[in-house]
Amino acid sequence: MSKKQPNRLAQLIDHQAFAGSALPQTLANNMRLYIEATNEIKELLVDCLPEEILNTCWVVGLSPEQLILSVSSMTAANHIRYLHSSYLQILTEQSITFKQLKQIRVVVAKNSTDNYSSKQSSLHLPNSRKANENQALSQNTKRTISQAAEHVTTDENLKKALLRLINH
Repeated sequence: MSKKQPNRLAQLIDHQAFAGSALPQTLANNMRLYIEATNEIKELLVDCLPEEILNTCWVVGLSPEQLILSVSSMTAANHIRYLHSSYLQILTEQSITFKQLKQIRVVVAKNSTDNYSSKQSSLHLPNSRKANENQALSQNTKRTISQAAEHVTTDENLKKALLRLINH
């Protein structure tokens, strides 16, 4: 039985996609380190931190003496800052990774769903509606809408509305 020759084009595309999405080695190493440190933090502080804070807490910076944590709200950040010394003691006593730790810094980072929600709520402001009205549709968007109106839509009212939209 002979082995079937793989499709060379697919192999090239897969190779290019892989190469294009690969992180630089130092960034990949830092990311791996931060993920491991995050998992360790979550294990060590599972009985100390409330679950909603623990779920959104990530290590975003780490040196032998300083740990930088990212959380999703100011309330979570204030909670960690308030109990800073207790958490620092637990980490230095129970982990080789954090043995020399002297400081825990906390930053608040909104996640993408929070950003999406805030964008949605801002759309109801009168000024942002005016800004959206002034934006012209790109030629590509107009072409897509036109094709949908001509070939996809069977509803005459919808077809007319789409054509009015691109001619506006």
